[in-house]
Amino acid sequence: MLGAGRCNDLDLERLAARFTEIHLVDLDAPALARAVARQPAAVRARLHRHGGVDLSGLPARRLARWKRIAPDANAIEAAANAALDAILTRLGGPFDVVASTCVLTQMAFALRTALGERHPALEPARFALMRTHLSTLVGLTAPGGVALFASDVVSSTSYPLAAPPPGRNMVDLLHEVVSAGAGYFAANPELVAGLLSEVGTPELLEPWLWTGPLARTYLVYALRLRVPDDAEG
Repeated sequence: MLGAGRCNDLDLERLAARFTEIHLVDLDAPALARAVARQPAAVRARLHRHGGVDLSGLPARRLARWKRIAPDANAIEAAANAALDAILTRLGGPFDVVASTCVLTQMAFALRTALGERHPALEPARFALMRTHLSTLVGLTAPGGVALFASDVVSSTSYPLAAPPPGRNMVDLLHEVVSAGAGYFAANPELVAGLLSEVGTPELLEPWLWTGPLARTYLVYALRLRVPDDAEG
């Protein structure tokens, strides 16, 4: 589980009934520790914490340096490649199922905050972040296994979200948000699916509405990708 955090939106008991091992990955090690501690003993026995893992691969020191002096494309690519190698080495694997749980948008927002909305390197750095994260997701997944990418795409603070009327469904709402240009760039399902299609054919699952902090409603979608049996590690 990439970006497990407090695990408030993960049904660990249900997962533990199906999987012998559940690996939880997040930058916030104390949050992971508290999440594991509150689980029943039978569930805790199956949980493995990987705290302090920066899935963005972009430490604050590097971003501070990039903010002062904009990196060129080669520097961004080199940083992304090094980050991917470091993350894959640290987390090991491969695993039968790997899920990214709405963490990409959080990392993209943090990147924008660190560099600034008008920084010349923001767009290429954000795209590199997307590639790094999706490559992490696939790279951790065993050949024949399943990679699941879940992401919030917009909140009710910037787009009116409600259950679709008769004759329309949640996929229609997702396409409507994307067509209107209202969704988060890093969560654009067409862009994400395009990147994942370099490995296989991602399947769009039925999107859903989720109410989170501050009573905001989020439109969330998921893409499921079965990694080919002949995929290279």
